[in-house]
Amino acid sequence: MSYIELNTNQLMDRILYSLDNQLPLSVISVGVTETHVLAQYGFFSEEQFMNNPEAHVANNSLVKRGHTHRGIRFPNIEARNEALEAVKNADIVGICIKVSRAGELTRKVFEVYGFTPRYVYEAYTRRVIMISQQQKFHQMLRNKKIIIICSYADEVKHALDKGLKEQLNFEITGTIMIEQYEDIPRVKQEMTQYEFDLCLLAAGINAVILAPYIAKELGKVAFDIGQGMETLITGKIEGVEWLSGQIELDRFLEM
Repeated sequence: MSYIELNTNQLMDRILYSLDNQLPLSVISVGVTETHVLAQYGFFSEEQFMNNPEAHVANNSLVKRGHTHRGIRFPNIEARNEALEAVKNADIVGICIKVSRAGELTRKVFEVYGFTPRYVYEAYTRRVIMISQQQKFHQMLRNKKIIIICSYADEVKHALDKGLKEQLNFEITGTIMIEQYEDIPRVKQEMTQYEFDLCLLAAGINAVILAPYIAKELGKVAFDIGQGMETLITGKIEGVEWLSGQIELDRFLEM
């Protein structure tokens, strides 16, 4: 599989270029859960994916945010088809490159569908990019109209307004709640109510589906920051102990 790997500095440069020139851009991430959604009936049989821990967590978790929240139930062929189309339309795709073996499965699933993303980056850097690339991340927000899509969008707005609005002069024009795949049609409708330059998303497979739609159909920049959304509230790296067990944190921050 041949692709161009971006570091976080290069990723932020592409986001900033698109914002400065009012060009559409979608940045998504295909991690473990997203890969299993894509793998349904194409790479895995129903028995294989339904017996996988990912399906067990997705179908049994009652939480609405955090590590065990999946936002989808298996099986779901409709979500698989929408996600596959979205991944093919995405401009930049996060995959597990250095931090987890999960990336091997992602690449195999892509190969089954004959798909190679043009640009990729290490998906787990979304948890630190607002820290490791703070200057450019702040530049991304500066003077922008922003909408936030996640299950705790109002909390993110409150934290950003309190911590950075005075400094960066952005306006969060809308917050849209999403908890599960079935919310997508409503989310698309709600987006039409707001003016925005940038959309920040954290919604698992649902963010993967939405981000390319936002870029292609609405002409905006959409950045799926995943669990990094929690960092915008707390200022702390999400899952830092687990990440440190995978790779030295200083190296991770330099990616």
